[in-house]
Amino acid sequence: MKRLERTPMSAEAQRELEAIDSALGGGSVATEHLPLAELAVAARALRPRPSDEFVHALDARAAHGFAPESRDRAPAGVSPRRRWPAMRTRRTASEGRRHRPFLPAAGLGLAVVLAIALTISLSGSGSHPVAPPRGGPVSAGPADVSPVKGTQAHADSAVAAEGTSNAGRATGAVPGTPASAAPARQLERTSTLDLGVAPDSIESASQRVFTLVTAFGGYVKQSNVSSGGPGQGGATFDIRIPSPKLPSAIAALSHLGHVRSESDTTNDVTDQLGSLRRSLGGLDAERSSLLRQLAAASEAQQVARLKAQLQAVDARISRLQGALHALTGRVDYTSLALSLTPESSGGAASGDLTPGAAAGDAARILDAALAVLVIGGAAVLPLAAIVLMGWIAVAILRRRLREQALDAS
Repeated sequence: MKRLERTPMSAEAQRELEAIDSALGGGSVATEHLPLAELAVAARALRPRPSDEFVHALDARAAHGFAPESRDRAPAGVSPRRRWPAMRTRRTASEGRRHRPFLPAAGLGLAVVLAIALTISLSGSGSHPVAPPRGGPVSAGPADVSPVKGTQAHADSAVAAEGTSNAGRATGAVPGTPASAAPARQLERTSTLDLGVAPDSIESASQRVFTLVTAFGGYVKQSNVSSGGPGQGGATFDIRIPSPKLPSAIAALSHLGHVRSESDTTNDVTDQLGSLRRSLGGLDAERSSLLRQLAAASEAQQVARLKAQLQAVDARISRLQGALHALTGRVDYTSLALSLTPESSGGAASGDLTPGAAAGDAARILDAALAVLVIGGAAVLPLAAIVLMGWIAVAILRRRLREQALDAS
C-alpha cells in the first residue's frame, strides 16, 4: 500500500473508490459506476473465507493492540507457516503484478514469430513439383493427344525459323552469345514392356491400355488382341507416348499385370538434327537467291534455267523437311512396344490389387493425411495463440480488479 500512498489519486479514481465503498456498504451508487459496483459486490462474494484459527489469532492480536511479536513465536494454536497467509498472498500477488504487463506483449510477439516461420516454411515447400499419381488418369491437352502427323505446319514454320538463324550464324555470329549456346541434347528413345496377365483379363486389360495411353497424351498406332489359354492369344500394342511422360506411363501400365521384361534404348540424334537444320538453312538461302535472280531475269532461257534450279531446290527442301519432321517426331514421342502375355501363374495380375500396389496406395494416403494435418495446424496455430493471449489478459484483468476490490474493502 506504500506505493499507492506516494502516488497522487485522481478525482475519477476517488469517485470510483467511493462508489465501491458505497456499494459494499449497501448505499446508492451513481449510474455511471453501476458496473464497477456490481463487480465489487460479486468479488466480495467470491473472496476466500478466513479459517477459524486465523480469526481467533487476529482477534487476540487486536485485543493486545497489535503489539509486535517475535518472528519465531506464533500465536497459540497457529503454526508459524500459517500466521499471516493473507499478507503473504497479497505480497506475492503484488510482486507478480510487476511482471504481468509484459505477458500479453510477449505472447503476441511469440504468435507473430510462429506465424512468420510457418508462412516461410509453407511458401518454400510449395515450389516442389508433385509427381502424378501412379496409375491414375492424367489430364492432357489436345496438343499432347494429337499425333505427330498433325503438326506439319508447325514443323515447317520451325524449320524456316531455324534456317534463318543458321543463315545468321553463317555470316559470323559472335561466340559466347545466347544464340551460340549449346542446345540441349536430343534423344530418340524406344521402349518395350511385356506384362503377364491372367487369360480371362486380356480384354479388360486391353481396354485399360487405350484409356491410360490417351490419358498420358499418347496414341496407339497399331494393336492386335486375341484370346486364348496360357501360351495362346494375348495382345500387342505399338504405342507413341510423349517422351517427358514415358516414365509415368510405364509405371501406370505396369499395374495392369506382372512385369515379365522391360527394356529402354536411347539414341542421341542431336548432331543429326543439327545437320538437317543447317542443310535446310542453306537451301532456304539458295532458294531466296534464285527467287531474286528470277525476278531480275529478262531472257526466256535464263528464266527457264532458274525455274529448273528452283524446282530442284524445292524438291530437296521437301525431302529434308520430311526427314526432319520424322526425326523430330521420334524425339518428341517415344515408341513403346507393349505386350500382354496370358499367364496362369501366381505372378500374373490383372489390376492394382497386389500387396505392393496396396502398400504404395496406403503410403500415399498417409502422406496426404499428414500434409492435411500440417496445413491445418499451420492455419489454426496463430489463431489459437491469439485466443490464448486474450484469455490470459482477461483472466489477469479480472484478478486485478478483484484484488483491488478486496484491498479497498
